[in-house]
Amino acid sequence: MVQDEDLEAAVAEGIITQAQVDRLRAFALRRLPQSAAERVDEERFRFLKGFNDFFFAVGVALVGAALSLFAGSTVIANLLSALLIWLLAEVLVRRMRLVLPGILLACFFLFFVLRATEMDWNWIAQFTNLTTRPSNQGMVMRWMFGTVSPVIQAVKAFACALGALVFYARFKLPFALLLIAGNLVVIAVVAFEEIWPGGGAPARALIFLCCGLAVFAVAMSYDLTDPERVTHRSDCAFWLHLLAAPLLVHSLIELVAGGGVLVVIFLTIVALTIDRRALFVSALGYLGIVIGTALLVPEPVVWLASTLLILGLLVLVLGIGWQWLRRLVVSCLPPNFIKRLPPVAAAVR
Repeated sequence: MVQDEDLEAAVAEGIITQAQVDRLRAFALRRLPQSAAERVDEERFRFLKGFNDFFFAVGVALVGAALSLFAGSTVIANLLSALLIWLLAEVLVRRMRLVLPGILLACFFLFFVLRATEMDWNWIAQFTNLTTRPSNQGMVMRWMFGTVSPVIQAVKAFACALGALVFYARFKLPFALLLIAGNLVVIAVVAFEEIWPGGGAPARALIFLCCGLAVFAVAMSYDLTDPERVTHRSDCAFWLHLLAAPLLVHSLIELVAGGGVLVVIFLTIVALTIDRRALFVSALGYLGIVIGTALLVPEPVVWLASTLLILGLLVLVLGIGWQWLRRLVVSCLPPNFIKRLPPVAAAVR
């Protein structure tokens, strides 16, 4: 019997195309006794096919760590390390179609691309008349791109986005889309800070909201073309939703003062509608803060335990009743829109 590994190997050898594989999988799944709604409800995404993936991932992690130590801050050494990572991807991702090692390889590849950009970029200001003031971005941005000017941060992010785009074009790894979108978000935020440096927290939250909506729209473009989630487009949508969710949650909480509970409820309804749990998971931290604030417990340990218990029970209840709540939410939508959403499981009698 032909297995998934055989199909992936056939794609790598050029015997069949990825589109033909997706159509074969969709046809095979439609013939299974399990309903389409039950299959979609599992919300699977390709991460591990077996322990072999984990075994190779350990090797990739060790090799990548060693290369990072050898390369140091030398531009040529980091470019050579990126080349070695690319050659490993040719074997592990393109030929063997391993997902978890591919994710690590994509991250290491961009890491070395980013370190290769560690040079004196201040000459940019001489040609662009843009400021070279130190960046006032958040801790994560400063850790990734350094305490350099916003212009240099944008240049580094563009190099990473271009590297991730080339990686995706070659290996068709859905995770690479998250890296592309993440670096484009960085460029958008840096550009906004450069254009409107005195905007403050509300303005920054607004740009995060716009970026989150843009990433969410792209993710939905993948989801709407694969409602039964049987092709690689579903994996592409998953990783983009994983990026869009925290951007939307954080920005909405910042913009809607005192309306944290309403934001969580709204995002939960959206998550139920599109059958993507990432939105709700991203809101858990804020929901925990709301619950903890509402609890009048003086003892810190009891307060923390109570907050975690209530939050955990809410997650379990929502998980158990996910399909029932989906039927309730989707039933209120127009029929034409429902047809483009993932199938809803029928009620158990």
